[in-house]
Amino acid sequence: CLKEPIDDKAARLRLPAGPVTLDGERALGYVRARESVGDGSDTERMRRQQRFLGALVTRLRGIDVLLNPLRLYAVLNAATSSLTTDPGLADPVDLYRLVRALRDIPTEHVRFLTVPRESYVRDADRDQLVEPAAEKLFARLRTDRPVAVADDAPKPRQGAQKGTKGDPSAAPVFTGNTAAEHGCE
Repeated sequence: CLKEPIDDKAARLRLPAGPVTLDGERALGYVRARESVGDGSDTERMRRQQRFLGALVTRLRGIDVLLNPLRLYAVLNAATSSLTTDPGLADPVDLYRLVRALRDIPTEHVRFLTVPRESYVRDADRDQLVEPAAEKLFARLRTDRPVAVADDAPKPRQGAQKGTKGDPSAAPVFTGNTAAEHGCE
């Protein structure tokens, strides 16, 4: 769902505002577009990619792909032939098993987040990780511990952690969005 129309010559992309269904080429142009969309930053592009994936999750659930083994296998086969994955997910059968195990998770529980980052002091066109927040996120992911995610604040190029002031034992909270947060409002 686009808040504004997109006309990006570099991405060969022209889309109207509002709900849009994207095919392969236009979807690729949308997630790659940079020059005429948002503020042109990588941070904005990452947010757009996350919204796209959220819409994709919702679409796949809505047309019962996740409940239909033949449809799901066709989607996974296309995905594994166009993506580079970890060896354990390169086979559509293995990916099928993973998706089937995850199919009952509500879209509001599918969370996207970006590692805490901020503008790099010596070059505002680059980002740097916000420490120790970034390491806390990586440590939680490495040890398979829950990651608390609060609604994404629309502040481009800012650090992404909301504080846990005074309580070092409190789980950090990171900003992001859910797969359910992509639609037109």
